[in-house]
Amino acid sequence: MATRPQTGSDYLASLDDGRVVVHDGERVARVAEHPAFAGTASTIASLYDALHEEGSDALLAPIGEAPGGDGVTHAFWTVPRSHDDLRAQREAIRAWQARTHGWLGRTPEFMACIFTSMAAHAPFFGRFERNVRAALERDQRAVTHYAQALVNPPVDRELPPDEVGDVFVHVVDETDEGVVLRGAKAVVTGAATAQRLFVSHFGGEVQTDAFAIAASVAVGSPGVRVYTRGTPFRPDQPLARRFQEHDALVVFDDVLVPWDDVLIRDAETMLAFNRGAVGWNARLAFQAATRLEAKLERIAGLAVRAAEIMGTDQRRGTQAALGELIAFRHTVAGLRDAMIEQAAASGESILPGVDAAMAFSALAPDAYSRMRVSLETTLSSALAHLPVPLDALGSPDVAPIEPLLRGSGGADARERLEVVGELWDAIGTGFGARHELYERSYWGQPERTHVGILGLARADGRVARWQARRHS
Repeated sequence: MATRPQTGSDYLASLDDGRVVVHDGERVARVAEHPAFAGTASTIASLYDALHEEGSDALLAPIGEAPGGDGVTHAFWTVPRSHDDLRAQREAIRAWQARTHGWLGRTPEFMACIFTSMAAHAPFFGRFERNVRAALERDQRAVTHYAQALVNPPVDRELPPDEVGDVFVHVVDETDEGVVLRGAKAVVTGAATAQRLFVSHFGGEVQTDAFAIAASVAVGSPGVRVYTRGTPFRPDQPLARRFQEHDALVVFDDVLVPWDDVLIRDAETMLAFNRGAVGWNARLAFQAATRLEAKLERIAGLAVRAAEIMGTDQRRGTQAALGELIAFRHTVAGLRDAMIEQAAASGESILPGVDAAMAFSALAPDAYSRMRVSLETTLSSALAHLPVPLDALGSPDVAPIEPLLRGSGGADARERLEVVGELWDAIGTGFGARHELYERSYWGQPERTHVGILGLARADGRVARWQARRHS
């Protein structure tokens, strides 16, 4: 039995599993070598290799209850049972996110939020309790790289999911071997470079057992097809080159899912699961806030240096804009740490504080968009003034003008193009625009989050207590 997670080479080899990926309308022969996916696949492989480097202990935690455990995994893939466990998980997530600067939304620890939450409440899943526990044991040992297939395609949203059987994923047959799935899931971010899919329903609430399905499905399963469309990028886009994620349409064409991989199979359990019965959304917010913290730190560092290079860093308006950006970072980090301090027992685990988690999910989408607009306003012409690509420096036609490409604050042409070029990729290119949409859509329709916050405050009596104070 493996005592340490997979390596980067193990991960890359796993992508050559016969999977069907169609990119820009053409079948991809080998995902790990295709220009659209190679950078991201290589970056993910480097995260796995980090688990095997000297000094990787901060990333790892023991598996099992025996002294010393019977192996190690990324700390977020363990069930937390104390505030200190959550702090260790925060540091493990931070360590990986420091390598990607938060630009990969679906790093391999991401889906641990669901599987650890399910395992902590395993009896809730009835006849599939054993499957839930076994799935966590398998995936935490490998640190399996998942994509989540939750979102229904944007069609017939006025109807219950159960009435859109020609498009939405549902069970068409049950056999001795397992269940047969047919339909599609949209916005399955990173599916082409994932190892498995968590297939479930979220959003519209299913009412019939035919549509009540949650399962773990290998991307290379017969009948699974992944469709992606490229966001073109140039070789001199430093972020897109390493971190481009594609939001896929995944089609299930009568896919047989073995019974051992089925986790939910009835509407009642599905409804309760999506309404927070096992608390996976709070775990998701905990990971997402730590990822966003890393992204904002990178952007803030670049933005301050860009203002110095422009020579505008002493202007009061510029300082205010940069301070607001840093305040956004502080707020995200503070809410994440509040999730630790507010954590409470839940099943066999301790659950990050729901109030702070929901506040983060309500704040982040609009704040990220405001940050992007603020940087476009503050840095303005610097973002537009990129007359040559970085790799052209020193060429016969460019070398004579390199002194004209310098910046203020002691920056030469190379530093100016590096700093401003990365910021342009972060907010101005197709990569940057897609990331704004990603952050805005991370929690689904923002209105749903706000309605949920109000509903929770009413349900636990807080609204009534606040109203009663008028009369005291």
